[in-house]
Amino acid sequence: MAMEASLPRLIAREMHRRNSDPSPDTPDLDFEYADSDTYLHELSELYSYSEVPEFDTTRDLFRESLAKYYGSVDWCYLTKSEKMSYIMTLLEYFEVVKPQDRLTAVRQLLYIAHGNYSSEIGEEAMIKNARENVFLLLQTGAYEATIELLSLEMEQGRGMYEGTSSNITIADNYNLRICLSLLYAIVETIRIQKPSDPPEWVELRKTFVDQLSCPVYEDECLTSLLFMMLLGFCNGSMPHYPVKKILLLIWKTVLAMMGGMEELEELKQASRSSFGIAPSFPECHPAMPLVLPTAAYDPRGQQENDLASASASNIMESSLHSTSSSSSSSPSTTKVKVLEFRPKARKKDVESYVEACRTKFGCFGTGAAVNSSDASQNDLIGLPEPIQESIRVLREHIYIPLADVQVEMEEKLGKAASLSLGAFRGPPVELPKRDTATEKLYRILLPNLPQYMIALLKVLLAAAPTSRTRNDSLNILVDVLPPEPPSNLAESTQVTIDINRHKEVIVKAISATILLLLKHFKVNHIYQFEYVSQHLVFANCIPLILKFFNQNVMQYVAARNNCSNVNFPQCVLSPLPPTLGDFGGGVTAANSNGGSSTSGVGGGGGGGGDVLESSTTDPGYCWRNIFSCVNLVRILQKLTKWKHSRTVMLVVFRSAPILKRVLKVRHPLMQLYVLKLLKVQTKYLGRNWRRSNMKAISLIYRRVRHHLHDDWAYGNDLDARPWDFQTEEFALKASIEQFNNRYYYHATDCDGKPLGED
Repeated sequence: MAMEASLPRLIAREMHRRNSDPSPDTPDLDFEYADSDTYLHELSELYSYSEVPEFDTTRDLFRESLAKYYGSVDWCYLTKSEKMSYIMTLLEYFEVVKPQDRLTAVRQLLYIAHGNYSSEIGEEAMIKNARENVFLLLQTGAYEATIELLSLEMEQGRGMYEGTSSNITIADNYNLRICLSLLYAIVETIRIQKPSDPPEWVELRKTFVDQLSCPVYEDECLTSLLFMMLLGFCNGSMPHYPVKKILLLIWKTVLAMMGGMEELEELKQASRSSFGIAPSFPECHPAMPLVLPTAAYDPRGQQENDLASASASNIMESSLHSTSSSSSSSPSTTKVKVLEFRPKARKKDVESYVEACRTKFGCFGTGAAVNSSDASQNDLIGLPEPIQESIRVLREHIYIPLADVQVEMEEKLGKAASLSLGAFRGPPVELPKRDTATEKLYRILLPNLPQYMIALLKVLLAAAPTSRTRNDSLNILVDVLPPEPPSNLAESTQVTIDINRHKEVIVKAISATILLLLKHFKVNHIYQFEYVSQHLVFANCIPLILKFFNQNVMQYVAARNNCSNVNFPQCVLSPLPPTLGDFGGGVTAANSNGGSSTSGVGGGGGGGGDVLESSTTDPGYCWRNIFSCVNLVRILQKLTKWKHSRTVMLVVFRSAPILKRVLKVRHPLMQLYVLKLLKVQTKYLGRNWRRSNMKAISLIYRRVRHHLHDDWAYGNDLDARPWDFQTEEFALKASIEQFNNRYYYHATDCDGKPLGED
């Protein structure tokens, strides 16, 4: 009886242990984070399964039209001049009055941009043909003509569907979908630069990237036109717009304009070099083991060597690269335990520490600056040797952020401008010149940037798997619902998978776009980053992301909402027509990454369905879903970094248990940013939480970079005053307004350029 009575208690204790363990015994995900997925996977996610019947119709239409000019000759056997001549002929139809003729021409151009797919060629041949054809389209002016045609189709459909969002299907936005698909194929193909590209293509690509930020039609560039389409969709005036294609094209356009991770790192180092700052600390650079000062006192009489070795062995061992380091080292080599990242120290923290030490030990007087050449001599006189040693260690780890230098420069410009406008008028202030792609994009988005951020978050809320459908919510399924309702179980299952897949792609595009804007704006200027992030915070981005993660994240990451034989280009390269499979009258779904044959057929976008078929090649995750989760965690971390008021918002919204569940996704990059979010709010969670979550505390010590003098695990931070939320945000808002007025509003000439530019 005692055993039976204690059994429920043991079960409850085991369930509590499993729920509280941030690192369960699950295999690590073999996921490599990148700017985007492979070329074919990105093209596949552009189209919904309801658009599959259109591919064969477009191919037959192109072959019939080409036969009128060149007989039975295939496209690949035409010369370059003949191909360009035919493309120019199709572009002439963009000017005709009949909408059907314009639509026929743009459909043929889309077929050309996709590499003249057919069942006689493979994927490699299709990619090769697509790359050659897209550069031909670029040389003939198809990019500019398609943008003009897109603007024309937008004007013709204005006001036709207002108030009827619930009855719209893919048949109502066919013209817009074809134009957006053609632009997406051009941007995505040219964005990828290959070493084998001839010099002519390299120059064309460079010209095209510069052209993305230039006005093309009625003083509108492609990015501003797409954001205006997004605004029209969100405010209900244009509910028939294909929102998924708009968001994907926005993401790829921004990515092509500003560059990915490699270009961002180059821009960051170049910007730091221009300000005379040392290069940033590497992301994965093991720190040297800290050795105790030579003057340290040992009450137990141990030797200094023993102390040094003990201090080195107490440093937490790295876990992100432990497997590779252990496999490469020989058995006889002793492994030195070091921190994964090199610790940092803020300049103002070191200054405060030095001043406190001088006051404590009676060394009055003005100390030298921290970064001066004689600082180690002047302000250490009279201090005990251990204190001097600690100050030297702190100064070796000083890291000067680029943002601090930019803020300091703006403060000097503000003081100089106020003096030049005072009674003793001085020379006009010369503003620094910035002529980068990021600066051009900021100028384009600035007039309506708050509305753009709100529109992105509205669509993200509608696509989140945890959101409930309401009458006033956006209908984001206008480019996925077929014209006719499903007539059998197989079609109904396909539509269900297509809807879940559609929502996942939307989340992927929005999260990647927001993260890309935040990272590039932060490198270009900190106040541009703060302007975007503050509007995201005001639009409730923090609780929205937490709401997104308030689900079974492991189930979302492992969701299989794909039909392998219906994906593009498999559906057009296969000699057999695309079918839904013969497994019990249902659908055979597969992960687009590993080719697995498992499917989660379930509602809500979470992929929580029955497994129809398994495979040994299953990678255990869906690429786009874990990509979206990593992006959202990084966005949340960027919004709250060094912002005490926003950190308190994480505590208020009870984010700690939500983030602990996200830790169950065994991927180092995702766990790193989740641990950073837990670290900044640990001091507010209390002693009981820290006592019951020691595994999470240990993971933070092992995997997160430490800032010296940061008492993150205790409540001793005097700067963390939650009641100063409005004061902190309003002060930041005032600084941002001064920055925008100085560069973009009042201090501009008639051409819209900052004063001082030629």
